[in-house]
Amino acid sequence: MEEFIDSIELLLPFKAEYVSVARLTVSAIAHRMGFDIETIEDIKVALSEVCTKLVKIGSKTASKYRIIFNIYKDVLNIVFDCEDKSLMCIFNDEMDELAVQIINTFMDTAELCTHENNYILSMSKSIGEKVDNATET
Repeated sequence: MEEFIDSIELLLPFKAEYVSVARLTVSAIAHRMGFDIETIEDIKVALSEVCTKLVKIGSKTASKYRIIFNIYKDVLNIVFDCEDKSLMCIFNDEMDELAVQIINTFMDTAELCTHENNYILSMSKSIGEKVDNATET
């Protein structure tokens, strides 16, 4: 198990104009962890795909969603969550295939449907070699 360092939470409204805040935040975190520029850009693109989808579908009961950046020694884990627990399996139709491919390509692991967990989606990126293939659960 990786050594846990820190956790940072970002609470954003379901509005497109705040996706850039999430991108800037993950960029700063990944840079501080030691990821190279290309990998930081990949992480930002994957994060943008999830944020954009969340903004698009929104919520009938919640006004905000949460992004939790779990920082380990050599791994950045990003968890998306919301008080509205009906937001599960957000990438669930043919229109989402490109977004799913992007996330699976740019991240080492991706839990896209987390029925057994209490969050919307989780994805991780390791510094250095790719440790696992991305998974679509």
